[in-house]
Amino acid sequence: MPPLFSLVLGTFLCVASLLALTGCTNLGEFDKGAVIRQAERYYAQKYDSDATVTDLWEDRSYQLFGYRSHGQAFCTMSDGATVLVDFEEGVVGDNHQQDEIVSAYEWKYREALDLGRARLEDAGYTVSLVLINGHSPSDTGFLDGCISTETWCKNEDAGEESGSFFYTRYTGDERFFEEEASRVSLGFPVVEFEVAGVDAAYEEGFPTDAPEEPGWVDPIDEACRSLLPLTDGEPETSVKVFQSGWRGRAIEENGESGLIGELSPHDHESPAGNWLIVEWISLGKGVYITSHEDGVRLREGDAMLTSVEAPFTFDELKASGSLEERKQRSYHPEAFETYELAVSSDFFTSLPEHIRGKGWFSVKVAYDNTDPETGLTQMGITPSALEPSLYTIKDNPVTEDAEDEPPFEVNAMRTSTLYNGYQFLTCAVSDGESLLFARM
Repeated sequence: MPPLFSLVLGTFLCVASLLALTGCTNLGEFDKGAVIRQAERYYAQKYDSDATVTDLWEDRSYQLFGYRSHGQAFCTMSDGATVLVDFEEGVVGDNHQQDEIVSAYEWKYREALDLGRARLEDAGYTVSLVLINGHSPSDTGFLDGCISTETWCKNEDAGEESGSFFYTRYTGDERFFEEEASRVSLGFPVVEFEVAGVDAAYEEGFPTDAPEEPGWVDPIDEACRSLLPLTDGEPETSVKVFQSGWRGRAIEENGESGLIGELSPHDHESPAGNWLIVEWISLGKGVYITSHEDGVRLREGDAMLTSVEAPFTFDELKASGSLEERKQRSYHPEAFETYELAVSSDFFTSLPEHIRGKGWFSVKVAYDNTDPETGLTQMGITPSALEPSLYTIKDNPVTEDAEDEPPFEVNAMRTSTLYNGYQFLTCAVSDGESLLFARM
């Protein structure tokens, strides 16, 4: 064996051995007896039970050269339940009552959604559909596997198990929800409403001229606020609102035609979360824009579309290698025009801190190539579903390191369209920067 190869091989084996030892250094580094005593004492005090720990499995994950401990252990009790113990924080909870507790949380959600439906109907709306996690609230099991869920294995050869763990004993009264509120995780349930009425009836599911706060917002918001005590005031319920009859179409289409609003529990500026009210704003030239970011509302004048002279011609763009012929459509060089889309700096200043901090937000752009403002008819061009189309043009950052890369990135509208036939795409708008679009 050549000396150099022996040296390399020996070094590799030493490093591998070191990594193998390092990967497992914290595995098993806990007082097994103390964990068992904690589990048995907790279980006896909670249930007045003499059940004992019959098995213990340290929570671990596989790494390149071994396992890594997650600092907790699952203790199997003699009655079949499991107690979860954190090595530093102590007992997390057990799954002995998981079925009846999950059912109790489902009842809480059922009660809140009944409230939301009633408030909507009181406001003059017809509610044609209410779903939670894809199920009717009258069904059972719509929160199964969602609440305070943990997964584990009883041994290396066993299959993965899962369960919902709760610290407080459930006796059927409200005290349980109060005491468990700071510990529980509801798994961010998704609620869907279909409503008919004012501010919920837009032609072909394309909302325009939406009011500052549609009438259906407050009844749904009130229902979500009624759930906040379950999680110690932290919102966890997300909501999608569709105009009646449109949920199925919205799910089938990437464009979500018929979606009129949604509530996100993340980065919440108000108690129940951030609302996104869908409203398409016309920018001219057949181009429309709407916010695709919860907590951000675009209004007329916030975004501008301007015709600009491109830093390249269609032929130069094609010669650069940036354009690739696409199966679903062809380019129309005779329709070539370029536009800049920008959002006012004052608008960015008014945004919530969590949006200002990242410096951008997501939008949807729609394009109607049959709009007279496009001027295509005067050019003798007859538009079809995807031709001509809009494309975003950006500098290709890879060209700095690879000379054979094209200088531009060209992104196309989706091949599927909104229900009204408009082309669309989703992109990000940044503070102080404009988006360059090319029509071709």
